[in-house]
Amino acid sequence: MKKLAILMSAVVLVAFTTGVTLAAHKVAKVQMLTGEVVKVDSAKGNLVIKVGNKNQTLKAEPKMLAGITPGEKVPIEKSGKTLKSIKPAETETKLQAPAKTEAPAAPKTE
Repeated sequence: MKKLAILMSAVVLVAFTTGVTLAAHKVAKVQMLTGEVVKVDSAKGNLVIKVGNKNQTLKAEPKMLAGITPGEKVPIEKSGKTLKSIKPAETETKLQAPAKTEAPAAPKTE
């Protein structure tokens, strides 16, 4: 009987340890989304982004939020509630073709 109790205790200990180890190694899935920036708080490392009809608050490193402004549509990668990457939106001036300039008129000779 004593041997059975020791064996059962060992089995329970191994099962418990394995379960805890597997739970600790659970990796959150990375999602790629595009949304509109609602609010940026670089000091606290918070970003509020609207995806569809829902606002999501994400934690981020403050340096990732540099140059991000409300109203921009940006692509992001997130894992749970943590921002993994963000790309600033290209401004209209970058998207427009360069303006064509006319050659200066030749000076008139009399």
